[in-house]
Amino acid sequence: MVTVDCHHYIGLTPSQVPKWWMEEMYLPYGGTGVSRYGQDIVDMIDHAGIDIAIVQGGDIRRTTSHPDHPGDHGVYIPNEWIAQEVAKHPGRLLGQVAVDPLRDPQDAFAETEYFIKEHGFVALALKTAYHDHAINDRRVYPFYEKCIELDVPVDLFTGWTPIINAPMKYSNPILLDDVGRELRDLKVVFYLAFPWIDEGIAVAARHPNFYMDLAWFGGGSAEQLYDALLKIKDFGAIDRALYGSDGNDKIRIGKNVATVPELFRAVNEVAERRGTAEISDDEMEAIMGGTANRLYKLGL
Repeated sequence: MVTVDCHHYIGLTPSQVPKWWMEEMYLPYGGTGVSRYGQDIVDMIDHAGIDIAIVQGGDIRRTTSHPDHPGDHGVYIPNEWIAQEVAKHPGRLLGQVAVDPLRDPQDAFAETEYFIKEHGFVALALKTAYHDHAINDRRVYPFYEKCIELDVPVDLFTGWTPIINAPMKYSNPILLDDVGRELRDLKVVFYLAFPWIDEGIAVAARHPNFYMDLAWFGGGSAEQLYDALLKIKDFGAIDRALYGSDGNDKIRIGKNVATVPELFRAVNEVAERRGTAEISDDEMEAIMGGTANRLYKLGL
């Protein structure tokens, strides 16, 4: 069984990501954030026993700002650099193309197609709140339609972020419902996270092409994850749940506690203690990689 971590970032500080941005992002978690190359991700997934990681960068130059750092707003991790890092680790890393659809729409459109067709990137990542627009903003629908044409998922950020300049009103997964009702063939991967876990499950349960990235739970407990998985299962969407860690193993390994995969596989200990339904072996295998294998057409 192949295992796939669908949620990793790589990038360099301060050349690609300002120091203040990393400090603001990691402040609630007790850290400051560090540069991360492809090799760092491979080392992390090796330690966690995961076969493949999907990585992305980002272009948030247009909207990144801080009143104390007015000239330091260049969050830009180019797709070309992502492709170079991925190429160093064949069979271990896969790329997602990340663009700002509103900075230069024509260029972003061309970049999306190029990296998917020429570099084998497996999805398009859009940072809607970070880009200061809603998920259901009509200006980004051409990018959704391009994903349908290319037969790749769009990866969308939903949920909470520590970055103050990213409006939370644009991160509610309920906004996905408009997109799903109009573009029923669009495959969507979204971050299932606080404070809209129930809303995200409800939206995914309505739309058979919506998939839930569970990386947020990698920083929590088996109890939190089990509660979400049981609800996902009850609503008939367990076959659209994806394992992700968002780099949480860098923290967990340092504390000498269970890795994120071990946390996922501990959910049935919670079920046993409570006397409630278990997540079956087949369901957990799908979460840990089987569903990603099918969604991203890995053929493994």
